[in-house]
Amino acid sequence: MLRLPDIRHRLVGMTGETLGEIFEAYDLAVDALDRFRNGCPREDKLITEYEQLCLEIEQEVAVYCADR
Repeated sequence: MLRLPDIRHRLVGMTGETLGEIFEAYDLAVDALDRFRNGCPREDKLITEYEQLCLEIEQEVAVYCADR
C-alpha cells in the first residue's frame, strides 16, 4: 500500500489502466526493496535506489490524483 494517507480516500474510487500500472510498478519496487533490505550481503546501493524509486512513484500518484 502506498504511504499516502492524505489521498487514500481519493484512491478508493479511482480506477483505470494508468493507475493500475502505477500500482503494479510500486508493488514490484517495494518487493525488490524488501529483498535488498533482507539480503545478505546487504545491498545498500540498491536499497537507496529503490527507496528513491518508491518515493518517486508515490509522488507520481499524488500528482495523478491532483489532476483528477
